[in-house]
Formats: sequence, C-alpha cells, structure tokens
Amino acid sequence: MNTAAEPQVVFDTGGLLVTDDGRRMLVIDRRTGAFAVTAFVLGVLTLVVGGFGLVALIAATPSRTVGAIFSGVGVVLAGLTFLMVRTLRRRRRQPLNQCRPVAVIDRKLGLFSYRGGALVQLDQVRFARQLQIGSSSPQLVAITPGGTLVLKRGNPFDGGIGNVDEVLTAAVQRAR
Repeated sequence: MNTAAEPQVVFDTGGLLVTDDGRRMLVIDRRTGAFAVTAFVLGVLTLVVGGFGLVALIAATPSRTVGAIFSGVGVVLAGLTFLMVRTLRRRRRQPLNQCRPVAVIDRKLGLFSYRGGALVQLDQVRFARQLQIGSSSPQLVAITPGGTLVLKRGNPFDGGIGNVDEVLTAAVQRAR
C-alpha cells in the first residue's frame, strides 16, 4: 500500500507554516495578518475609549452621560476585539489539510511551484527576505528566472517570517 507520510511541521510563526512529508515541503500562509492587525487596533481603541469612559463616568467630568456613552463604546470594541482574536486562533488551529499552500517544493521531481504560477526547476530558485515598502517587517520571496514572487508578507502582529528563507534554502540545497 502506498500511503503518504503525515506532514511534519518544520516551521511555524503563527501566520506562516512550513510542512514536510518527506517528498514535498509546503509553504502555507494561514491568512491571519489582517485579523492580527485588526485585533491589535481594536484592543488599543478599547483601552483608550473604554478607559476615558470609565474615568469620565467616575469623575463626572464632563458628565456621567458622556462617560456612560464612551464606556458603552468601549464594551462594544472589547466584544469586537474578542471576535477578532477568536477568529485568529481558529485559523491558526485549523487542520493542515484545510490550508492552501502558497508554494510547494517537490524534492523527488526537483520542482518548485507556487500558487498561480509555473513549475520551476529547484536549481533555478532562491529564497530571500526583502524589505517591504511601508513596513518594518521583511517579506519572504522566491527568486526565479520568471521574476521575484512574494510568498508571504511579514507582519509583526502575526509572527513575521522568522528565518524561513534559510530553512527553505537548506531544503532546496539538500534536494539537489
């Protein structure tokens, strides 16, 4: 019987996952970046608006009505923050078979493929970190003869990309 090996998690930053089943390595983007940023922003707004509302409610300055309104908005923002964090956690816990890979390294065939793109020989692929315009976090790219392909945009609220470029480069070099 020819059964595929259970994939092992090689690298996990939260939003980025790399698995290996012996033959193939999958690079998976869990698509949690927007949820992480939204949860952070909502959390800060909750603290600011809710905190102002509580202080205004207790001190009655400018009025208890204004304090109650701001406290109510703070409670609503806290609920929205909770929903974002719950969605973020659910995406991070979803089974591997429900995640779509953004790139596949097939060591047996010596091929690299990416979502929506062509197959490329492994000896023609290089992985690197590149700066993003407007962000302090690097992005993971695959450099091929057809151009530079963004595999994952780094996000400080979502775990970034770590040193996954080194892990993928080492895997490609072992496959050659």
